[in-house]
Amino acid sequence: MNRLDIGPFVTAMRTLTLLPFPGKDASNFADAIPCFPAVGALIGLMAAGILHILVPLDWPMGAGVLAATLTILITRGLHIDGLADMADALGARGPLERKLAVMKDPHTGAFGVLAIVADFVLKTVALGRIASSGQWMLVIVPFLAARAAQAVVATTLPYARPEGGTAGVFVQQSRPAHLILALIVAMACSAVAGWPGLLLLATGLALAVLIRFWLKHTFGGVTGDLIGATNEIVETSLLVFLACTLQPV
Repeated sequence: MNRLDIGPFVTAMRTLTLLPFPGKDASNFADAIPCFPAVGALIGLMAAGILHILVPLDWPMGAGVLAATLTILITRGLHIDGLADMADALGARGPLERKLAVMKDPHTGAFGVLAIVADFVLKTVALGRIASSGQWMLVIVPFLAARAAQAVVATTLPYARPEGGTAGVFVQQSRPAHLILALIVAMACSAVAGWPGLLLLATGLALAVLIRFWLKHTFGGVTGDLIGATNEIVETSLLVFLACTLQPV
């Protein structure tokens, strides 16, 4: 009897987080894409745990700050760095080649700093308000939906850099089956939160499709930075949406 191959999940954990995870990576890195939503669910569960622990102390905003900080640290700041690089690229004047060069520059410009601050503030305030509602399970959905959004753009867009890049192997090896499996995993994880969770996931996927067409028009494809930026846009947007719809207890 063959042993269960956990290589795809190992690769997903090592790619999306700094959490140590034993095992061998998947032979085909794109096989990790279906596991992205599951990793997002784990990150969301950690954030929800912080809210659950700290809210009884009557410190919802502090809970929001700590939860937002934890999610950034766990992901090594990978996604928010992608958002900053994309913001700097959009602020750069010139052709597509100029924008791609700006994204590759390791330095963060004014537009990038503004994007980081805005993203962190919005996420913190949203998590603080959600903390006051007591709807812990729903907190998980924005995080897993954001990783499902990564699967959408990574599997349906070409790699924007002709010379390749860090995320090129995921994009180039991806197949439609990887996206289908990622969506199935995302729906299964969201179902834990009931119909509200599934509706929130559907909202995030609709946003991901819009971002996908915008990336194709603006950059001609996707890069690692743009995949990370997609994650942050969907994640923060869903958290803000959730915060606006939930009523404090």
